Amino acid sequence: MSDHLEEVLRSTLGHASELAPHAPSGLSTHIARRSRVRRMRAQALVAAAAVVVIAGGATMAVRGAGHDSTAVNPSATPSPAVTEMRIPASVEKVWPEAVWKIPAKLSGGRKFEPRGFIDDHTLLLETWESFEKANAIYAYDLDSGRVRKVTNIRTSKGMYASGYVAGGGRIVWQTVDEARSEPVTSFWSAPVAGGKATAVATERVVKGRGDQLAVVGDRLAFSLLDGGVFTVPLDGGAVEPVTGAAAHHILRWPWVGTPDRYATPEGKASFEELLNVETGETSRAVVHPEEQLVRCGATMCIGAKGDHTSFYRLRDGSQERPLPPSSGSGLARDRFLTVYLPNPPGGQALYDLVTGKSGDLGLRPGVKGQSFMVEPGFGDGRMVAYPLGKEYVIIDLAKIR
Repeated sequence: MSDHLEEVLRSTLGHASELAPHAPSGLSTHIARRSRVRRMRAQALVAAAAVVVIAGGATMAVRGAGHDSTAVNPSATPSPAVTEMRIPASVEKVWPEAVWKIPAKLSGGRKFEPRGFIDDHTLLLETWESFEKANAIYAYDLDSGRVRKVTNIRTSKGMYASGYVAGGGRIVWQTVDEARSEPVTSFWSAPVAGGKATAVATERVVKGRGDQLAVVGDRLAFSLLDGGVFTVPLDGGAVEPVTGAAAHHILRWPWVGTPDRYATPEGKASFEELLNVETGETSRAVVHPEEQLVRCGATMCIGAKGDHTSFYRLRDGSQERPLPPSSGSGLARDRFLTVYLPNPPGGQALYDLVTGKSGDLGLRPGVKGQSFMVEPGFGDGRMVAYPLGKEYVIIDLAKIR
């Protein structure tokens, strides 16, 4: 995680302190001191449902990616202005077509992490051998509740799996070997139907930490945390840089941009500059000097003004609207984010910028003031998933119209 994301977390915790019971003193300082590499690895997930546990009980849920060539300035109009929230109905009542609740453990008591959608009714689940060490991935049928193993995953000490994506009848992911003096990223695939994991052979070592992945036809596209977008055949072969994207990161294929959401320079918006690698179209978001923590997607930006009030608008600066206090850095599918609910009862709601609808996530501060913080929007954010009691709540944002 970069200094920018640390700043987002400080800001988020600052907003939360106004609306929820106070966390222990020194919480944000403790967060800022955590290992940069560990946090970057935890955030660098595509088509993922990783849950990053933050000191003091806050939790950030990071979600997946997909393929969408939506134009950067759509004709859709943002919803009317909303500056304060009331307690809405639950997400499953507001969007019943998009919400599931599943047991939080597999048979035998095995814990798992949701990592994305294989298709419209199948989840990809990852199980761990030990903390952050994956040992297998499974397919979970949301219609029947049936679970089947896709493949085993083997990683050596200091190597971590992440970035699961589905495409072309395969599940593809990356492993980052951080035991070396310079991290190295490798790529793997397994048939969706199940079978042995095989390496996606590259003609040269991929140096650096892998960031986002996307399956594009018969090729795997990937970006690196330090910048640069590349492709390689799914069957293995030459790693080829994408023209014009030497400093870019995958936002939502075919859109790539700079700077990324982890290391945004002072005064710059995340994904301020975009490039459509299929059409050559470019876009530069409007950002005003006094604005802070501006995060942009393919069509829309959110951020804060100098007086700390929040806003959202289209990338060209038009149709600006005020926002209620939002929960940090998440902006999923250019329309979804989480906002804080009044305290009591506290908690968060999922808010749709396009329709103005919101749904209560059901999370509440505990008796010691601890709470979970759900952040959609890392990757394109199709999935929102978080534990609630003995269940996992799964939200497919692609099903919300």
